[in-house]
Amino acid sequence: MVAAAAGIALAPICLLLIGLAFSAHETGLVLRSALLLVVVVLLAAPAAVLFATRSSVGFLASGLTALTAQLIILMAPAHAASAPVAWAHGLISTGAVLLVAGLWCGASWGMRLARRGGQAQGRQAFRLTREDKEIGLTPAPPPSRRRDHLLSLPWLLAALAGTGILLPRAYYLAVSPGMQPGVRIYLAIAASLILLVAATASIGRSTLGARIAGPLLVVVALPALLGDGVPGSGMLGWLLPYGPGAVVVIASGLIVMVAGWGGHLARRQGRSAALAQLRAGQSRVSGPTGAGD
Repeated sequence: MVAAAAGIALAPICLLLIGLAFSAHETGLVLRSALLLVVVVLLAAPAAVLFATRSSVGFLASGLTALTAQLIILMAPAHAASAPVAWAHGLISTGAVLLVAGLWCGASWGMRLARRGGQAQGRQAFRLTREDKEIGLTPAPPPSRRRDHLLSLPWLLAALAGTGILLPRAYYLAVSPGMQPGVRIYLAIAASLILLVAATASIGRSTLGARIAGPLLVVVALPALLGDGVPGSGMLGWLLPYGPGAVVVIASGLIVMVAGWGGHLARRQGRSAALAQLRAGQSRVSGPTGAGD
């Protein structure tokens, strides 16, 4: 319940900060925009630690809250034009709400899988320790995770690239005033949401991809955030001609990075909890003198 309450509170606060950062960047206040994005990290990182140590339902609550807001936006008659303030208009028109909703929902799923993987690692470590003490028994090595690590980054980048191809133009058509998008537009948006969930859910197998891809998105979008005079400032517009813009890409990268570190902590917490439980059970069986009951 604590994690769910924190997740519900995290969603509107982060979306507000991203919207304010987008509005500040549009008016030329680059430093204010960057500082607001830093505040997003300062809020999301402790929340990820809480969700990793307590319950991954926090990220699920954040994602479902953002997804509910996105459904309301799509059902509104004027979509982005109905936003009462400038920062909300920018937030709606760029698709930031849908992006963070998919990333948070995937992070919840991935964090849950990572914790289960850590529990399995703890049981394997306990078994290896016991078998290593037995004379004449060679313990079987634990399964290698090298393949998971090697595939995590390509898979996450492929999922994000697929989102970049499908989502921006389809979302632009869906929220533009006067447009009547067809079924194909909504199918493209739904497919993008699935890709976003799958991207951050990959932290359940390995967090290496998220911990690399998140900073990579920030680096790619940073020149566009700083201005036209910076080398490489036009690269983001060439890659994503229909948006969502530097602020939203950087915010997405920060969320991916935080999700990666949260999944890493969840795996460690699962491993530690499983080891502690098994050792406590062994102590009860052995008794204070090491003899069995």
